[in-house]
Parts: sequence; C-alpha cells; structure tokens
Amino acid sequence: MTRAFLRAMAQAAPTDLRFDLRDLSEEAALAAAGIFGDGRAHGSRLDLFDEPALHAAASGAAFVVNGAGPFQRTAEPVRRAAISAGADYFDIDDDVESARGALAMSAMAEQAGVALYVGCGASPGLTNVLALDLVCRLDDVEAIEVAWCVGDEGPVELGRSVIAHTLHMGAGDYDGWRNGELVKRRSFATMRRLPLPGLLRQPFYECAHPEPVMLASSFRQVRDVTCWGTLHPSPLNGVIRGVAEAERAGHIGAEAAIDFLRAAIAGMPTDPRAEKLAIGGVKRQIRDGEISWADYWFFVLNSLLKRRYPTRAATAALVRGTVAGQPIELLRYIDSTPPSSPLKQMEIATGCAEAAFFLEALDRSATGNIGCLFPERWVEPAAFYRRFELCLPPGAGSWLGPVLSRSTSDAPFSRLDDRP
Repeated sequence: MTRAFLRAMAQAAPTDLRFDLRDLSEEAALAAAGIFGDGRAHGSRLDLFDEPALHAAASGAAFVVNGAGPFQRTAEPVRRAAISAGADYFDIDDDVESARGALAMSAMAEQAGVALYVGCGASPGLTNVLALDLVCRLDDVEAIEVAWCVGDEGPVELGRSVIAHTLHMGAGDYDGWRNGELVKRRSFATMRRLPLPGLLRQPFYECAHPEPVMLASSFRQVRDVTCWGTLHPSPLNGVIRGVAEAERAGHIGAEAAIDFLRAAIAGMPTDPRAEKLAIGGVKRQIRDGEISWADYWFFVLNSLLKRRYPTRAATAALVRGTVAGQPIELLRYIDSTPPSSPLKQMEIATGCAEAAFFLEALDRSATGNIGCLFPERWVEPAAFYRRFELCLPPGAGSWLGPVLSRSTSDAPFSRLDDRP
C-alpha cells in the first residue's frame, strides 16, 4: 500500500517535496526511494520501536507519514514522535483501538499546534468521504453504513501485519456504535447483503473496523454506524472466521494462525490441523445460510485446480435519514467493475486514496488544522474526488458510482444524481 502511495507521489506531488523513507528493512527503504528516480527520496533503516531513533528520524520533518501496521501497535509511538517534533502526522490506520487512541491524543496535538490526519486510506478513508457526501444531502441522519470488499487477486504474499489485522477482525468484540452510544459488538457475528454491482449475492459481515468510532464522533446525532466487510469468494470469510475464532479460543497459536493464512493466500502448502479449523468456519456459513453447498464445492474445486475467481472489489457508503421530513436511504460506491480497473487491487485503491488525502492535507497545512482529524472532518467530497482521479493509474475509467436513493428498505434503488 505504501509503495502504491509513493508511486502516486512520484507522479503527482510537488517537485520541491523531499521524502525520507524509513523501514525495518534497509533494502526495502532503498527500493522505495528508487520509485522516484530523481533524487527526491532517500531510504534508510529504522526500528520504530527504538524510541530515540524514531524521535531523531521525525525531527525536522513537516509531515510524519506512518505506513507500518498493525496500527494498534505502531500508531501511538509514531504519533508521539510527530507531536514531539512539531510535525503533522498522517496514516491509513484501520484498527479500532488506535482510532480511539487518536481521539485521546487530540488535545496533546492541539497544544503542540499539529494535526493528526488519521484513517486516510480506502476503508477507512474513501468510505468516510462517501458517507460525508451522502450525509450532506440529508436534513437529518439516523444511520450510516460503510462497506468494503477485497477480491481474489491471485496468489499474493501479504505482510504479517495485514494478516494480524484480518485475524483481529475475524472474531471477538470491538467498539461499535448503536442507539447513540459506544457499545461492545461481536465482529463477524452479523451478516447482510448489499445492492452493489457484481456483489448482489455476496455476504457482508459486521467487522471490527474504526469507521463506527470515527463517524459517530464526527456526526454526533447519528444513532447507528456499522462497517461491513467481506472477502470474495464468499467462503474465504468462513476460512478467516474459523481460524480467528480458533485462535481466540486457544486452539491454535497467533503465529501459527498467521502462518496458515499467509500460506493459504500465497497458494502454498498449509498445516492440515489449521485446514480443519478453516473448513469448520466455511461449514458454519452453510449452516447459517450465508453460502450454499454449491459455493463450497466450487471453491474447493477452484482451490485444487489453482484457478482464480474474477476479481471483485467494492468501497461504498449507505446512509438513512430524512429530507423535508420524508425518510430516504442513499447509496454511493466506488465502481471497480470495468475489467481493467486498477481499483480491483487493494493496494492500489488504498495507496491512491492515501496520496489524494495527503495532497489535500498539504494544501491545507497552512489553514490551521490541528488535533485529531478523521477524513470527514476536513475533506470536501467533490474536491477530493477530483484529486483522487489525478492519483489513479491509467485504466480506472468511470470509477465514481452515481448517488442512488430509495424511500423504504424494501424498495429498489434508483438514480438520484450522477454528478460529484
């Protein structure tokens, strides 16, 4: 994701901007610096849990951009280093705990006169802007729902932090927003389907993501906020939940669970004991009516034959409220259905959104923004959409879906407005 961000920066950032790139692997940092090819970036090694080294690295920076996850572990020390250095902070935080931590650090950032730009990726990030876009069209807002789908991108080797975040979402309790207050919710315990192109049969699961904390803190009148997430093909959700619940119950260690999921996603041999836990999660999907036996056997066949599914991806927001006293439900999404759309790739969608947010933050750095700033607190949707388009690689096509509306939850959606 950070490499995609840097590629967009090399294309769209002001030429007088300089990048000091740090990574636990010096080789990775030097390779990232090579993306620019014009001397604007240099790379070196940094262990961000080495506090003196981290503070020294942040010293003198205008912005400290954190691309290291999982953010529930990395966000606090990097934010503290940025505040200490008097630098604005920027990240793609997608963990509930660290989003709440950003709110708790807001006063400290305000005292230092710096901004904490938090959650500036795809989900959260794009989801928040889509939600803001729709909220601004209502007189009163009752509920906000955001959604994301990550599709089959073929065998890929994901970082351990990505898998750790996925396990964190797959089981256990998290801080959600219901009936106007913060409550404990169970991740992946609730399912629904959404009217998104190419995903009408796809089950989406309530998941441990920071949007409920973020949007509820920004829109105080909203009663309910939910983040729905899913992996395509559908049985992958059962695999994740089966392994995550087994890890939570102590039937498999955290490191073994991460090893299994990394190997499975990369198309490599996996531990048969962990496979049984994963299959148990898929069979639970069948029992609960989330998928069919046909879905299961098609998934098994494709796995055996090493065949990919067509890549499906989504980022969307849905809000319910009133206009002129009448109930209304609005939906808007990022359209990645064109066959060549680069937005089918998670790293592209996230990295390019991050670049657009960062360029917007650069433009606003002299406007007095300070404290904790979730995207919906400082971004103007139409301006962000224009910036996002400039950061996308070729082939994105018409990527912004229309605004759709309906008056009741059982009515079909119809086009309300297809302008940004």
